[in-house]
Amino acid sequence: MTHRRPGQWPIDHPADIPPAPAPSAPPRPAADLVDVPRPDVRLVVTVDLTADYDTPADVSRALFEQTRHASDCHTAIVRVGESAARPGTDLGKSIASAFYLSARHIEVHVPAGTRHAYLASEVARYVRLFHDDHVRMLQTLHNPG
Repeated sequence: MTHRRPGQWPIDHPADIPPAPAPSAPPRPAADLVDVPRPDVRLVVTVDLTADYDTPADVSRALFEQTRHASDCHTAIVRVGESAARPGTDLGKSIASAFYLSARHIEVHVPAGTRHAYLASEVARYVRLFHDDHVRMLQTLHNPG
């Protein structure tokens, strides 16, 4: 049993130990401090509409099947074949509606030497329309009345 009272230091006269600063990490040589840029990782979604399609409904079905489980992405690339870009398919509107909220960039690839270059401008026009409509809808939700 000890002869000290509760709360009393166990040693009557502790050794005098001067306080010292905590040890710091050794300095690294300047050659190790190289600034290495981080790679930029982007998700790119590719839709392939280059098969032979008989009707515009087949094109719409193929676009829907390929984009049904698509997630938000940086770039959406849509490869369009000659049979998918036939008149009457309304493909520009379908592409815009599939990606106007989920992609930052939409690329439309058509075969070289075709007359379907208008498709990219049609997609851009519908993206603007859908985006403006979406903004108006959000404003009415936030500001009722």
